[in-house]
Amino acid sequence: MKRLVIKRLDLDLRGVAPASAEAALGLLSPALARALAHRQVAATAQDRLDAGRIALPAAPSARVLATQVTRRIAEHTSKG
Repeated sequence: MKRLVIKRLDLDLRGVAPASAEAALGLLSPALARALAHRQVAATAQDRLDAGRIALPAAPSARVLATQVTRRIAEHTSKG
């Protein structure tokens, strides 16, 4: 089993309410664990991964924001 280590995560959350963004931070780790639970980590060591843009609703909840971000990370770092 490979291990995925994220040393730093930079997010541009322009347009997202500060309270939603802050609340989403607390949900990212468990959401990422769920998103990767049944996938095989396929990422190789790299300095930077640009996961692109995510289309969000006008006022995303913390849960929606965390889910979208972790889904994108999982898509770019694992398979299955």
